[in-house]
Amino acid sequence: HANACRQWNALSGMLFAVVLMCVLWPAVSLAHQEEELQALRQELAKVKKELTMLKTILQKMTGGGAPRLATVSISGSPTLGSADAPITIVEFSDYQCPYCRRFATTVFPTLRREYIDTGKVRYVFRDFPLAQGHPQAPKAHEAAHCAGEDHRYWEMHDLLFQQQKDFSLLALTRYAKAVGVDGDRFEACLYSSKYKADVQNDLASGAKASVRGTPTFVIGKTGSDGTITGMIVRGAQPLAKFLNTIEAVQKAPPGGGKFKP
Repeated sequence: HANACRQWNALSGMLFAVVLMCVLWPAVSLAHQEEELQALRQELAKVKKELTMLKTILQKMTGGGAPRLATVSISGSPTLGSADAPITIVEFSDYQCPYCRRFATTVFPTLRREYIDTGKVRYVFRDFPLAQGHPQAPKAHEAAHCAGEDHRYWEMHDLLFQQQKDFSLLALTRYAKAVGVDGDRFEACLYSSKYKADVQNDLASGAKASVRGTPTFVIGKTGSDGTITGMIVRGAQPLAKFLNTIEAVQKAPPGGGKFKP
C-alpha cells in the first residue's frame, strides 16, 4: 500500500509538471518571439541609421545634391553639330564601359537626331579609357582617331561601342576595314601609337575636371575660347536628365550665374 501511494504521488507530480508545462510553454514561447522581434526592430533601426549616415556622406562627396561645375577644353576633340549651337555637351567616355555603351545606344541617338543635327546642341567626345578595368580600351580610343584620318571617326566610334568584347589589334583592324578605312594606313597609325599621347591628355584633363568614372558629361553654354564651363552629369542617365540639364543651362543668366535645375 505504501509503495502504491509513493507511485501515485510520483505519477501525480509528473502529471502536474506536464500540465504546468502545457500551460506555461505558450507564454514562454510568445515571450521569446517578442524578444526576437524586438531585437530585429533594433537591428533594422541601426541599419536605417547607418544608411542615413552613408547617404549624407555621399551627398557631401557629390556636392550635397547641388549641380557641380567644371571647365573643360574642347579644342582638337571630335565634334558633332554646329559650332554656333547655343549648348555644348562634352562626354568623357570609355569604349569598353557598359554604361557608356548604354548611353551611346539608347540616349545618344535621340540627342543626335533631335538636338545635335538640328543645331540646338554641339557634342564633343573626349577619351577617358579606364585601363585598370578595361585594359584594351586605350588602344580602341587610339583606333578611333586613326579611323578619323580617313574621315571615319564617328563610324568607328559607333562600331566600337557595338563590339566591346574584343579590342585586340586584329579585331580593331577588322572594324576599321568594315567602316571603310584603308587597312594598311590604319595599321601603320595604330601600331605606331600615334594618338597615345592625345588619349593620355584627355585622361589628365578629365581627372582635373573631377571626372572619376564613365560616362561623365559637362553641359554648358557654348563659348568662343575653346573651353566649356558647365554642369557635371555623371552616369548613363535617362534622356529626361539631359533635357532638364540643357534647359537649366539655357535659363542660367550670362556671366556664369548659378544654375537652377
